[in-house]
Amino acid sequence: MQTISFLTSGASKDLSAAIRDWHLQALECLDNNGKFVSEQRDGFRIFRKRTPETEAALQFLLPNPDQVFVDAHILKPGSRTHAGVVEIGGAKYVLKRFNCRGWGYRIGNAFRRSRAVRTWLVNWEYLVRGIPVPEPLLCLEERRCRLLERSYILMEYAESTCSLRERWGQLDETEKVLFGEFFGSLLGKMHRAGMLHGDLKWDNILVGRELSLETVRLVDLDGSSTMSSFSYTQAHKDLARFLKDLAKERGTGSLDACVRQSWERGLQ
Repeated sequence: MQTISFLTSGASKDLSAAIRDWHLQALECLDNNGKFVSEQRDGFRIFRKRTPETEAALQFLLPNPDQVFVDAHILKPGSRTHAGVVEIGGAKYVLKRFNCRGWGYRIGNAFRRSRAVRTWLVNWEYLVRGIPVPEPLLCLEERRCRLLERSYILMEYAESTCSLRERWGQLDETEKVLFGEFFGSLLGKMHRAGMLHGDLKWDNILVGRELSLETVRLVDLDGSSTMSSFSYTQAHKDLARFLKDLAKERGTGSLDACVRQSWERGLQ
């Protein structure tokens, strides 16, 4: 799979064709090929990167991935999902479980991809476009007679990051303008590449000490989707969630305008 930079693509080809190409590249994560493995083990359908690291992680997780949560730092307990920072082979990862919520859930998802598989795929939709999201290592889907049980996704852990909401309180006015321009441009380019995050609250944006594509991660991608062709209306609605948190953080009218202008430039 060749990674296409969303920063420059589309200039030389029709944007809808570029979005289709990106989608076809992302779909490779569901097949057996040079970069990915699709297999069955211990009652799980497995999709993973074809690396020694993911093979070792898989052996550690099976046959019961829940056992690693015992010593994990839990990030998100809940009835729908359960996530924590886990340690495997001396390295930290984020493991997220999508819970089975009864017979209605089992039957309703009998002929649908699990949320874990949908999240696995959408992460790669972002990554083939060069958009900074956590890289997923593997995905597990448990079924019995097609009925969906638990499903899991193991992702990289973003070290030395905090939420944009937390980081914002540490910025002076000049830095806030720089952050506004950066994220306006980033989100514009993300939307132009055909991606909708679905929940751009600032807790779902992680930033490092320095501001760059290498240190920023968009997270919590369960509600993300891919546009078959670019829609300004859908994109603007996605941006509005980001601007809502800017207003909560007492972002001035000039900062709101700065983000909007950078976003419009990112769409070009």
